[in-house]
Amino acid sequence: MRNIFLEVEYVGTNYFGFQIQDKKAQRQITIQGAIEEALFKLFRKKVRITYAGRTDRGVHARGQVINFKIQTNILLKNIKKALNSFLPPDIRIKNIKKVPLDFHSRFWAKSKIYRYIISQRKKPTVFWRDFSWHIDKPLDLGAMQKISLKLIGRKDFSLFAKEAKKYKNCRRCIKAISIKKRGSFVYIDIEADGFLRNMARNIIFFLVKVGNDKIPLTKAYLVLKRKVTYVNKPAKACGLYLYKVNYK
Repeated sequence: MRNIFLEVEYVGTNYFGFQIQDKKAQRQITIQGAIEEALFKLFRKKVRITYAGRTDRGVHARGQVINFKIQTNILLKNIKKALNSFLPPDIRIKNIKKVPLDFHSRFWAKSKIYRYIISQRKKPTVFWRDFSWHIDKPLDLGAMQKISLKLIGRKDFSLFAKEAKKYKNCRRCIKAISIKKRGSFVYIDIEADGFLRNMARNIIFFLVKVGNDKIPLTKAYLVLKRKVTYVNKPAKACGLYLYKVNYK
């Protein structure tokens, strides 16, 4: 028996998210479904994968990590080559290696980094339509960076979670937030030990509202202290990427 680690990149535009849907939505195409179908074609048996994190519909990945167990003597490089030949062109295996049998792509993860891309071009372009959130108005990156410092550390992030009441515990640790502008693009990286559902996109939307002064800094601090009412809204899915998963 071998436990095989795969690093995967994909464009999420044409998929209903990463995770296989429930029985009522079995016809919806997912990333997990496409990968497991490729595994079936290769090994001629059903193989269930585990994964580092679930991405929603329209979200992309540069470094999603999955693992699966299989009894096979096929060389790793041949497994990678075969899977890439079976997968659609918007999903690709980047790296493959053998890992210990008790390795689990989600439970062994030390942290995950999500990257969000904002296009600041004066006019939108169709080439970035599915890969960024187009905002033509200037953003105050200084104000965004100031409020982002208040998000660093282990905190209760139920304010930024979808259906927070479904979680037993909404405390997560954000290790770092980086906000940088390169040319006409703004890149926001969020590294945390775990993410609640929609947490990354809700934080991005909040930062953008601060950046365009729809939420002044003084009010933003009060929002984080739960002293004023704030209604969550996620940033567009197309700008979000599961960028990297870090392991010990």
